[in-house]
Amino acid sequence: MITRTLHASSIKKIIQRIDNCLVDGFKPSLAFIYASSTFNIEKLAGKLLSYDFYILGATTAGEVYANAMDGVHEVDDSIVCMLIEVNSDALAFTSMEIEGKNSYDVGVSIGLWANKCFKESSIITLTSGLAFDNDAYVQGILSQGVEYIFGGVAGDGVRLLKTFVFSHGHYSNNGIVVLAMDKQIIDVVGARAFGWAGIGKERIVTHSDKNIVYKIDGKSAIDFYKNYLNIGVTDMPQIGIEYPLEVRMRNGQIIYRAVLEIDEEKGALIFAGHVEENARVRISAPKGKSIIQDVSKSIPEVLDKAVAFKPEVALVFPCCSRKQVLGYLTSLEIEAVYNASKVPLIGFFAYGEIGAFPGGYGFHNETFVTMFLSERRVDSCLKIEP
Repeated sequence: MITRTLHASSIKKIIQRIDNCLVDGFKPSLAFIYASSTFNIEKLAGKLLSYDFYILGATTAGEVYANAMDGVHEVDDSIVCMLIEVNSDALAFTSMEIEGKNSYDVGVSIGLWANKCFKESSIITLTSGLAFDNDAYVQGILSQGVEYIFGGVAGDGVRLLKTFVFSHGHYSNNGIVVLAMDKQIIDVVGARAFGWAGIGKERIVTHSDKNIVYKIDGKSAIDFYKNYLNIGVTDMPQIGIEYPLEVRMRNGQIIYRAVLEIDEEKGALIFAGHVEENARVRISAPKGKSIIQDVSKSIPEVLDKAVAFKPEVALVFPCCSRKQVLGYLTSLEIEAVYNASKVPLIGFFAYGEIGAFPGGYGFHNETFVTMFLSERRVDSCLKIEP
């Protein structure tokens, strides 16, 4: 893989820098572009229409990039871009409007599409729309046998108003963009890092429906948070992002869930991902600076196990809550990934992290998900026309 990593403070400048990269024989087949929601996304999508490479774009709660020339950067109110020259026969792209559609069914359709594209595929997907059930979406893709799914939920600077995904001339605040990759050509390795610690005794979720929790130990879910943290309703959901729910699922796996909204009338908490009934839960808090150590440990662990794998590109999807907790130390998490791999890196702070690969749950909150890409050196691949 050959890459170019770009950063700009305006749409005009990022387009100029992309154009400057295309005059020296460099021929990208893929681009990741992450932009602050303060930019005119319709205008940006229109400017991208002239390019013939696949584009996956999303608005963010902050942008990150790193390479040998520029070092490691964690920025706001900007546009970052990574252009990648890779075997185009190993790539397939689609996008979809999702408003009014069943999230699980959307995932099933994407899984079926990926299986038609390649004999064995992995997926990168970005999603927009604050009401979209990303958990069900990922479960739908997994149901079709796709084991490796990565990506992030678009942000809007933690305003929780409107988020976008975009590509060539297309943008949507209720949509998805999806890249399927032939795993015989582009190998992938994933890592997840958490960094939160549960507080106190575990309780039982006695009434929930997907991402809405009504009762914990038979009492109002809102009261569970209010009483434990000694806060009022007006302090939520902001406090619920900084103090996520640690969920021990029935299969023993632990995930974390951030509060997005509350239903005061029903006493319910609305989380960014599913919380199953009978799961054991407790409020959690960040481990301070040691939250960064979870990231720095996760990368060598997965790369050491993947003996024949040589990473060439890193894609990162950290939760926006980590940025709120770490403040000026946020860049140290990015440095941890870059220093462990020394490959070009791009990513954004997301409202939810997709890190589905064998050995763990697929959709996360409060988590740092990393995806490494590596191109296998082969002459051809099996691509099935959809």
